[in-house]
Amino acid sequence: MTRKQGSGRRMHVFKVVSRVKVKGERRFPYRVLGLPEGADLDALAGAIVQAFGFDLDHAYGFFDGKNPYRSRVAYELFRDLERNGSLPSFSFPGLPDELGLPDEADLALTLALGGVSQSALLREAATFLTRRLEEEVLPRVPERLREAVRERLAGLAEEALAPEVEDDGPDLPIPPEVRAMLEQPGGVEAVLTSLASAQQLQQLPAAGGLAGLNLTPGGREEYGVRGVPVTEPFGRQEKWTFLFDYGDDWTFDVTYQGLQDAPPRVRLPRVLESVGTAPEQYPEW
Repeated sequence: MTRKQGSGRRMHVFKVVSRVKVKGERRFPYRVLGLPEGADLDALAGAIVQAFGFDLDHAYGFFDGKNPYRSRVAYELFRDLERNGSLPSFSFPGLPDELGLPDEADLALTLALGGVSQSALLREAATFLTRRLEEEVLPRVPERLREAVRERLAGLAEEALAPEVEDDGPDLPIPPEVRAMLEQPGGVEAVLTSLASAQQLQQLPAAGGLAGLNLTPGGREEYGVRGVPVTEPFGRQEKWTFLFDYGDDWTFDVTYQGLQDAPPRVRLPRVLESVGTAPEQYPEW
């Protein structure tokens, strides 16, 4: 009996190439994955993330274009979350219906802050403030105490920049797909335009907030990933873009290589071939 006859199982094979190349390596890292015949797109996403050593702790999607934000067809986890009612609502705490939208400048500031890494900005600001304090303070301190004072200055800068906790309501939660819009040029204006009137807010579905708005570029087809056969998108075209972690935008080129015999006694999904070093999901600062 041949090995092919003994296996009796078939698997879908995908080649996944990271668009991030590790410094010092000549080629972009890639993985060849085998998935069971009954797998869905959610399983493929999990296999990709695991194969590159990432944690499956962010949303993701498959897109027919090189640029996910301008694609015409998308298969995203958001669609499944919306159907299950597990997308966070996006509302304006304490906003009376008769007053309409909050001040546009305040809203623009909130949206703009939602599109940047505030923690990174605070770290940079703390570093700058520490340096300026050292320049002004250390020359006034006896030399034998300067090192100890220098350490205290760093703590003083961090304390000065620590965000204050406000008691006037919760922060404005921004759905991941809206946050992705804010990453694009003119994103704040696009969201503000979508919220042009209080009447539009009042007409939102029961889920409420921006999560209920259709902010998708004109006419894009959008589908979920759970329960969607893993080969369905690849019936449209051979290669798709996989985006993991909106904002950090880890992107991969995914190509379907067909249905093949699965190795005997091997659990699927499985990495069949691994070339190159995967980038770090959370590199140390």
